[in-house]
Amino acid sequence: MDININQIIDYYAQATVNFVDIFTNTMEPGRKDTGRTTAPGKCGLVFPLAGSASFSFNGTPYAMVPGMVVHAGPQMPIEIQATGDKIWEYAVVHYIPSKDMVPFSLANQHFAIHTGDYSNIINLVQQLKESYAMPGSMAILKSKAIFLNLVEAILISAKMKILDSANEMMEQVVQYIHEYYARPLSVSNIAQAFGVERRRLAYLFEQHTGMNPSSYLTEYRIRRAKDLLRYCNFTVAEIAECVGYVDSFYFSRVFKKTTGMSPTAFRKLMMEEAKYV
Repeated sequence: MDININQIIDYYAQATVNFVDIFTNTMEPGRKDTGRTTAPGKCGLVFPLAGSASFSFNGTPYAMVPGMVVHAGPQMPIEIQATGDKIWEYAVVHYIPSKDMVPFSLANQHFAIHTGDYSNIINLVQQLKESYAMPGSMAILKSKAIFLNLVEAILISAKMKILDSANEMMEQVVQYIHEYYARPLSVSNIAQAFGVERRRLAYLFEQHTGMNPSSYLTEYRIRRAKDLLRYCNFTVAEIAECVGYVDSFYFSRVFKKTTGMSPTAFRKLMMEEAKYV
């Protein structure tokens, strides 16, 4: 199920969640486990530790490998198929959410959380396993604390992975503008080229560069126009076309608004300065 990471963060921020237990299991490659359901009255977080497998909750499959966590609600039909040629190893952490949250929250849903960097999460899973195995009230208290730290680590890693992916995409958008600035670009067709909603692209781009895409494109075009005015003998109309403006009068207005002078005045100034170099 496709759940937004912010929805997941909101769920854990609002719900009272109580750690119940943790166990680990292994399966030989190719083995299949069917005809079972998830635990009644408990939610579960499944952590791939080694190998790979296909987990199916309510008929929805998840291709599971380290670097992701899958959440499952109570009493869901489950099937497990160990894939690849290595032993499949995984951990399951059970918790119980507050009863008032269950009917209106993600507690009864299954969904994947992609965390990327997994080392800190696995370390916390191991700590939780060791703490749960110890007797006494202090061990119970420690397990509760580790569980909350584990949930926090999962969500922080997932959020950082999304931000890293967004930054990588925005770098690609910047390079796209640098390559195709001479074409009739717009924020809409850039967004379409990258399969991103227009407002989302504009927001991410501004977070990445400090400028909205339209302003960045305009500034880059004007910088290229300055180079052409300085070093080439093209007419203003030819330069306008070279940097993506069909209308040379509109180009001149944009150039003057950006630089404070017309293209012709800028070229004259550059020629005067060149005399003294």
